[in-house]
Amino acid sequence: MRNIILSTGILFLLITSCNKKTGIQPQHKDIVDAVFASGKAVTVNQYKVTAFSEGYLTTSLVSEGDSVKLGQRLFSIQNNVQQTQEVNALDNLKYAQTKMADNAPQIQSLQEQINQAGIKKQTDSINLNRYQNLIKTNAVSKADCDNVALTYKNDLSSIKVLEKSLADLKQTLALNATNAKAQYQIQQQNNGYYTVLSAANGLILNVYKKNGDYVKKGETIADMGNGIVIARLQVAEDDINRIQPNQLVLLSLNTDKDHVYKATVSKIYPSFDASSQSFIVEATFTEHPKVLKDGTQLQANFIIEEKKNVLVIPATYLADGDSVTLQEGHKKLGIKTGIKTLDWVEVTDGLSGNETIELPKK
Repeated sequence: MRNIILSTGILFLLITSCNKKTGIQPQHKDIVDAVFASGKAVTVNQYKVTAFSEGYLTTSLVSEGDSVKLGQRLFSIQNNVQQTQEVNALDNLKYAQTKMADNAPQIQSLQEQINQAGIKKQTDSINLNRYQNLIKTNAVSKADCDNVALTYKNDLSSIKVLEKSLADLKQTLALNATNAKAQYQIQQQNNGYYTVLSAANGLILNVYKKNGDYVKKGETIADMGNGIVIARLQVAEDDINRIQPNQLVLLSLNTDKDHVYKATVSKIYPSFDASSQSFIVEATFTEHPKVLKDGTQLQANFIIEEKKNVLVIPATYLADGDSVTLQEGHKKLGIKTGIKTLDWVEVTDGLSGNETIELPKK
């Protein structure tokens, strides 16, 4: 019996102790209403350096952290098929240029025919002149004179045909040379696709390929950035409507957790980002860290409202429907609330600050 009484007394003391422990009074504190978000530091004006052709990466002239200028050569890609096509195009151009030279066989052959036709024309012209003089004395017949005249006329016609053929041949050969030159220039331009150049001034952020790797057309070789480093943050759907341009943001870097840096909202993306299942918001630092690297993970608090010395209670003491439980009589009392955080709730009406409240029953 004594043991039972003693145990009952101990239980009473424990219950009393628990009640005293769970009973608290509201207190005055500074409170901040904020929206939490996570994200990372990114360089503005980022773009991907991609390959315009496919082949093996043979030369890497830059690495992470290098500053580059517009038009600077970054990477070289080798493709034996392209090199062969360029050599063939050059050979075709040289061959076409050789065929259109004055001493080319086709041109020389026609030119020789024209020369011979010219000599024949001169001979036939002299012969025709002789016959025309002889016919005046009836030394030759008119038919013979007409035949000589016809031969001379044919000479003139043959020369015109041969000269026209030579002109057409030269035009055709010149056109072939022009086409061959154009094809060679195209192959030279295609060869330029195997040299990757910088499209802007900036900084090499990441390099994804090393020498010897096979690169596909359109595949990303590196990331580049140009400009300041900002915070890119992922905001939940429930909170996005509370975010406004130029709003104060407090940022904490994973690489520098002892400091909090101020920033302001500079851009709110209008479209929901399916990959992160959030809305994307950018913030620009107004207090710059000494060292801030692209990709640094960080946490942010968007400051919605700040209040000084207001009446608050621990968030765990607030029941559903914005009510509290008074310790005296265990009565439930409705209150009006203001700012709510994970730890504290502002009380705007319903409590004076002298009451003792207890944890609500679950």
